[in-house]
Amino acid sequence: MNRLSTKIDASKLLAFGLVLLSFLNMACESKIRPLRLATYTYATNNRIRNLEPLSRELEKVLERPVHIESYPDAISFIDGIRSDEVDIALINTLGYLILSLDNEVMEPIAALKIKNDAVDNYKTVLLTNIDSITELNRLKHSSEELSMMFVAEGSTSGNLVPRLLLSSIGIKSPENQFKEVKYGGNHTSSFEKLLKGKADICAIGSNEYFKQIKKDSTLLDTHNLLWVSEEIPLGPVLLNHSFADEERKKIIDMFLTLHLKNSSALESIKSGWSEAKQTERFYPISDSYYNDFREINGNRTDLIEILDLF
Repeated sequence: MNRLSTKIDASKLLAFGLVLLSFLNMACESKIRPLRLATYTYATNNRIRNLEPLSRELEKVLERPVHIESYPDAISFIDGIRSDEVDIALINTLGYLILSLDNEVMEPIAALKIKNDAVDNYKTVLLTNIDSITELNRLKHSSEELSMMFVAEGSTSGNLVPRLLLSSIGIKSPENQFKEVKYGGNHTSSFEKLLKGKADICAIGSNEYFKQIKKDSTLLDTHNLLWVSEEIPLGPVLLNHSFADEERKKIIDMFLTLHLKNSSALESIKSGWSEAKQTERFYPISDSYYNDFREINGNRTDLIEILDLF
């Protein structure tokens, strides 16, 4: 009887152990915090649907759930990153440069690479409807008589880059050196407002400008094209410093091979960013990738002072 009792007790103990182990595993799984993948809303697109294929790929690679967050704008997105609310961020160039002034949370790991044969992918154009202004020097000497229109505070091509250009030619404080400074809201409306005479100068993204010119070539007779920037480096993918080395490597490898292993996820990302249309893949970068913003048009700029405005 004792041996039989011992066998039964051992069997019960084993069963109990298996049940306990199962509960412990379930408890551990329930405590796995979802990875926080985030971006920001542009115009009416919160870009959540654009990131859904990427989130599924991350879930497969990391074997953990992924939650997608879209902040209302680039500035609130930066605040969220600084508050350690984000694990992986897809941010624009201006947003990263602002963040980089005191960034202790995330590092840039990759950016989308523009195709070698791409033309005018992501640039700024500076336009005027004043016939007498045909070059930048004229603009500098007449600024106090002119109204200037940027696109939006959080725009790289429609605010940061034109401010850097103006800084490089001596217009270091547009709000004080122009008769008036205003924002057009988006690239399309800013161009339309220039054509309607609601501003004398405007800066918009080259994508929108060349699209409008291609649609109606007679528009070329309505304004002067003062300046076209070099290609603007696209915003980075940011990774939180809290990742362990193994997980960090998996995430980086996933982005760098996305065009090979999940091209539909890459295309979905590209469709959410107009400046990404002529890109082909992610490639590795570091903070130094954005050093060119310290000099525009061959002249030193006031990058830090301009970023402080935001």
